[in-house]
Amino acid sequence: MKKSRVVFSAVLLALALLAAVAPYTFAKVCPLGETVMRCHWTARAVLFTGLCAAAFALLRFFARPESFLLGLDAAIIADAAGIILFPTVLIGVCGGSRMHCHAVTQPALIVLGILLLAVAAADAVLLFRGRRSGKAR
Repeated sequence: MKKSRVVFSAVLLALALLAAVAPYTFAKVCPLGETVMRCHWTARAVLFTGLCAAAFALLRFFARPESFLLGLDAAIIADAAGIILFPTVLIGVCGGSRMHCHAVTQPALIVLGILLLAVAAADAVLLFRGRRSGKAR
């Protein structure tokens, strides 16, 4: 297995797991009370999406053909887009600008999603260029 594939897979796995656990650890959403806030549902959606991206990143360690790696990168890119869109457009977070989920969780998920998307896209570009030139990385 190529060293760059291991590095990209490890970085993708770390970012995906970090995004999955962020709403429950360092970028907590609002606690459950009498009413369930929007940020609670965002946290659940991001947990599932982040774990899916982590599973795809884990599969990258064992994948052989480059076409399969490109497919895994595409799936991780789609998951990263979900991680970005859940707290911003699709579900959202609480409306108050002083609330923790609005001030910390939303920006943290956006940054983690962008990083995940950028790393997966960079790997896909490198894989695609390697396929076109006939060189395997």
